Amino acid sequence: MKWFAMGMLAVASMACGHRANQTAKITRFEAQPNLIPSGMAGQLCYGVVNASKLDLAPPVEVLLPEEARCFEIRPKIDTSYTLTAVGEDGIKATKTVLVKVGPAAPKVADLTATPKQVKRGQQVRVCFQATGFKSIKVHPGKLSPGNTCLTDRPKKTTTYTVTALGANREEDSGTIIVPVLK
Repeated sequence: MKWFAMGMLAVASMACGHRANQTAKITRFEAQPNLIPSGMAGQLCYGVVNASKLDLAPPVEVLLPEEARCFEIRPKIDTSYTLTAVGEDGIKATKTVLVKVGPAAPKVADLTATPKQVKRGQQVRVCFQATGFKSIKVHPGKLSPGNTCLTDRPKKTTTYTVTALGANREEDSGTIIVPVLK
């Protein structure tokens, strides 16, 4: 009689959606982006089903079994992250993702115009600071190589845009408006 009762319990548990000894599956494990500029943050995203335990190497934070979750990472060097999920049956599922760290992202700062406003045709000097760039574009106007200032003689109120382009196609830009007085 005991065996029959235990057998019925197992059948009832399976009928309610509970299955003993389920195998873990990693449904998603990826980095966003795969190439992170030095000093910037990225994300690791994962999803698991039927996992009773998770492990991440190298460790970043404690992970709980979830179907979809992302968290911040800030690697200093290229890093391979390995996610291991263990199912109720003790079988491990493992996935690895490589996150590369590239050059620092470009940054444009400290745009200034001297003078701040001009009369039509009067010379203005637009200067800026930029870091982490592979190349610089300015509009309107031209910039001499190695120069961080341009000069112009605007005939109407003009918006100057400086764009720094990074080694990995990232960009940052800044603008400054120089009013032309009548």
